Amino acid sequence: MEKIRAYTLMEMLIVMTIMVILLSVGIYSYASFAKTTQFNQDVADIQNDVLIMQRAAMLFEKDPDEYWLYGIGIDFEDLSSGDGKYSFFKWCSEYPDFGGVRTKSEYPNYDPAYSFSETNGNIPTGISEGTCNGAMKLVKLSGYGVGNLNLDEDVSIANGRFLLFEAVSGRAFIYDSSGVLVNDANIEITLDKRVGDIHVLVIKNLTGRIELINIGDDE
Repeated sequence: MEKIRAYTLMEMLIVMTIMVILLSVGIYSYASFAKTTQFNQDVADIQNDVLIMQRAAMLFEKDPDEYWLYGIGIDFEDLSSGDGKYSFFKWCSEYPDFGGVRTKSEYPNYDPAYSFSETNGNIPTGISEGTCNGAMKLVKLSGYGVGNLNLDEDVSIANGRFLLFEAVSGRAFIYDSSGVLVNDANIEITLDKRVGDIHVLVIKNLTGRIELINIGDDE
């Protein structure tokens, strides 16, 4: 009588153990790849939005019924609050056209005959709906929505809240959460995807140039 060949219980357990190990490695590798992909996308989104805002400021042409703009920018206030968002705005001046001392000055909204103050050289901190109708204010930039990062990484920002690109010239100016002009620092956005290295996205003062720095492993 011919014997029936079959796997033993031990052989089955060995095969199942190997399959579980391979599956676990595959899942971890996929999760790591997905996090890295999302992280790279977030970096690319911020870089792209900064370049778009600078280009929009340099190519700025005001509408016939609109007052002059000091510039176009990004408010990073909510970036590190947990929802990973940032918004776009335009800074309306109180002048119908370019030519006033505050529109031609070294700094937006600055009259060199007076000291820096809340109304001289600094930026308003509230952003409203509406149009540039003669009042100095920040208005949401229509047509651009909001920036929205993935929440799979820790994000923090240092040295500034507002990034402004001056109308026509495209020069970059940085302001803190109180609206005070920051002259001696660059905006630093730290992104830690919690898998691998931490990166800092540096946005340079005056030029708006972007630099990505790897500052080492997060473990």
